Amino acid sequence: MPRVISATEAKNRFGEVIRRVYRDGETFIVERDGLPVVMIVPVQEPAPAGLRRFARAVQAAAREAEALGITEQDVERSAEQIREEVHRERWGE
Repeated sequence: MPRVISATEAKNRFGEVIRRVYRDGETFIVERDGLPVVMIVPVQEPAPAGLRRFARAVQAAAREAEALGITEQDVERSAEQIREEVHRERWGE
């Protein structure tokens, strides 16, 4: 089961995280403001089927967004708005 860590913890302990992923085959999910943003997995281990399906869905969404003229900045703005809404719902104004 992946270990969930904050982005700050990942930054401060990056060397240790990489060693644990490489040496022990551990997987980490890195959260920013309480939301999962990246997963660190060993390269020698094939990605789980669910992760491969997710990656293909993300790639398809990116192609569709590009066809619709949606820019990376548009997506970042939208993600930030959603993050702020989730934060307000969780922690209040």
